[in-house]
Amino acid sequence: MQMTSQLDTEIAKAVEDVYAPDTDDRQRFPGELTIRSNHFDKLVNEIARDICAPSQAKYAESHEKHLANILLNLSRSIVTKRWTIFVGDPKAYSKGGLMHSAGLDSRARTTKILDALVASDTVTRIDGAKYQDNPHGSLYYPNREIRERLFRYGLDATSNASFEKVLIRINTPSRGWGKADLTKVEDYHKVAEINEYAKAQKWACKEAITRIFRYDPFTSGRLHTEFQNLPARTHKIRQNTLINGEPIKEVDFNANDLRLFLAFNKLDVYGDGTDAYREIANLAKVDRTTVKSFFTAALHCESYERARSEAKVPDTFGRRIMEAFERLYPKVQLFSGKQPFGLVGMQLEGEILLIAMRQLRLLDVFALPIHDAIAVPEKNYELAKTAMEDAWQQVMHPFHPNAKSFAG
Repeated sequence: MQMTSQLDTEIAKAVEDVYAPDTDDRQRFPGELTIRSNHFDKLVNEIARDICAPSQAKYAESHEKHLANILLNLSRSIVTKRWTIFVGDPKAYSKGGLMHSAGLDSRARTTKILDALVASDTVTRIDGAKYQDNPHGSLYYPNREIRERLFRYGLDATSNASFEKVLIRINTPSRGWGKADLTKVEDYHKVAEINEYAKAQKWACKEAITRIFRYDPFTSGRLHTEFQNLPARTHKIRQNTLINGEPIKEVDFNANDLRLFLAFNKLDVYGDGTDAYREIANLAKVDRTTVKSFFTAALHCESYERARSEAKVPDTFGRRIMEAFERLYPKVQLFSGKQPFGLVGMQLEGEILLIAMRQLRLLDVFALPIHDAIAVPEKNYELAKTAMEDAWQQVMHPFHPNAKSFAG
């Protein structure tokens, strides 16, 4: 398994946790997952007997394949602490549909299996209408007993099929991009290049590294892979996994959202430049964590009130943070009435990571994206830190030649 010995304790916490994940922001769509494990095969056979599999061989084989994929997706739910969405729309099971692309081509079999798992109290289901106004499907999460039997497969299951699919996605295509051939997008070959290298590597929750845009290939554009959804705070799962059998270390930028915003507006970080949040926190007399939460929200919001609400920051603290920011950076407006900087920032972050990961590949160092950071084998940490800082400078130099990053 792609884990350290410390992970046993962290996974046990996730398995025993009496609290289900938040239905509002802890969701995942299924993928086509496989695993080589005799123990898992035995578990599938055991559960299949309780669901009354078809007697005819060709139907029984398809039924078992659907069951195995569903169970592996539920095992991913455990280690990522996220509900899995299974869609009921028949069109989703046709070629090109969401469920079909996840290896589930029979709505009848999928529905029968899920209904049986719910009826036996193996999983919890929340109907789509109860958690969304326009639901994509219903949410499923394994109950305690099956979590104890499934969790070990969540990290080792892989999605080999994902490497053969289009590696760029546009979530809400604007006019002209809905049916565009995304393999023709500029720099697609760069994403394909890092995935070709990734195929031979081993890591937890292995699947393709994709680049996800918002409206077109010019807005947002972060790199994404399932690995980054592993918990790292309440349950320290992600940082205790392995890359190619080696312990990992994450390389992150200090206050990167704010640094990008300032550099984009041709401004230097106030003070010695080592911590963009600290100077604001000191001047505002507000703790650094609150300042970070405020700016993380503010750079994605149109107004102060929306940012304060999203960050859950008291108005008194919010106004002190804003006053401190305006004193330190009087030449720039945080809320200009235009599109928030967040989408631009994520585009820049995607460019930075793409450059750094390709540079590390040339050194035979494999890196995994984690939002605006990367994870690498611990022994390659210094190389990765240098690659990230060089990539940051390369992307931001055209906006502000004197801008500096601080990776650690």
